[in-house]
Amino acid sequence: MDIKIILSIIGAIISFVAVILIFNARKIVKNRFSLGDQNGGTLAVKAIGLILFILGMLIIFFNLT
Repeated sequence: MDIKIILSIIGAIISFVAVILIFNARKIVKNRFSLGDQNGGTLAVKAIGLILFILGMLIIFFNLT
């Protein structure tokens, strides 16, 4: 297999996981963590999701060029 295809699939999977983190951040914080401040935890999970999404899109972008 070509390395570009493999890296594109990895970038797509990272981006997919990031979108799930962003949209389900409140549910994830409520079920997984015992944080007293849910808003702060939700913000942290969404920030991590944003960083992962950007990373995945950069991987895909640089493989296509």
